[in-house]
Amino acid sequence: MRIKYLVVLLLAAVLPLSASALMCDVCEKDIDGKYIKTAKGNYCSKKCYHSTIEKCSFCKEPCLRQNLRMMDKVFCSKRCMFKVFKCSECGTGLEQVFTLSNPLGTKEYYCYRCRKLPRCYFCAMPTGEKAVYPGMISCRRCRKTAVNDEREIRKIFHRVRLDLKEMFGYDFTHRINLSIVDVPTLNKESGSIYTPPGSRQMALMRYQNKEQIRKYPNGRVERKMVYENCRIFVLKGVPRAMLIDAIAHELTHDYLRHNVGNVKELANEEGFCELIASIYNIRIGNAFLNKAKEVNPDPVYGGGFRKMRAIYKRTGSFRQTLKYVR
Repeated sequence: MRIKYLVVLLLAAVLPLSASALMCDVCEKDIDGKYIKTAKGNYCSKKCYHSTIEKCSFCKEPCLRQNLRMMDKVFCSKRCMFKVFKCSECGTGLEQVFTLSNPLGTKEYYCYRCRKLPRCYFCAMPTGEKAVYPGMISCRRCRKTAVNDEREIRKIFHRVRLDLKEMFGYDFTHRINLSIVDVPTLNKESGSIYTPPGSRQMALMRYQNKEQIRKYPNGRVERKMVYENCRIFVLKGVPRAMLIDAIAHELTHDYLRHNVGNVKELANEEGFCELIASIYNIRIGNAFLNKAKEVNPDPVYGGGFRKMRAIYKRTGSFRQTLKYVR
């Protein structure tokens, strides 16, 4: 957006009071002595006159000399404008703004050069940082809370597992293997699993099993599990809040596999997993992550989440909502 410079022509003049009585157009008091006259009215003082002029969005002082407008804001000088609009990457003041929305639902501003930089794997905002791990460029903001220590990742995984058991009665008596991997490995493991366009995976649940089925003459069928492998893959270096969200999502996949089986409609399963992750986010103070789920245009993850959230709000029950996933 180009900046529009609107020079305020100060037509105000200090004039002697005429014989006829005048009233201040701001305070409505009778004017006694010298006063300020403009094309818009008469004012008894500078204070009253300045109250009619637009205030700078940064310093809050009247824009007496010029108005600089950008993004529905007005500024009295470039100095003030650059205090508000500066590049999120290089920090320079902006005369031309390129606005990008991050997954947290907030907007960030970039200069022409920085907007062309590679995107952060997690927040998808431009960054000049180099890859931390193969296939993973992480910006400075996301690196601040990134969890790189494998022992810490396992502690978080265990904590989320216990919390979901307490909140929703998840049965985790079976073994769940946790693999901490890099991006190429996670992409290889995901294979043909549906991935929303433009999205970046942070975790993945893989389930394999083999049943022994025995049928009796009386028609009874006996099923016996002879092999089961439950494994969740997570990336190293994920920002803590996003890591917790992803783990809650994948653990819900594991719960569904053991309590519902294969869900026919993918949007119902992914939407339910997103719903549980969003409820958990609210509990632990990470509700800011739910904004991305609410506005996600993908019909499977975003559409599924909005559908399941509506059912959950209507029923007010985890169990009742689960019935719509079966």
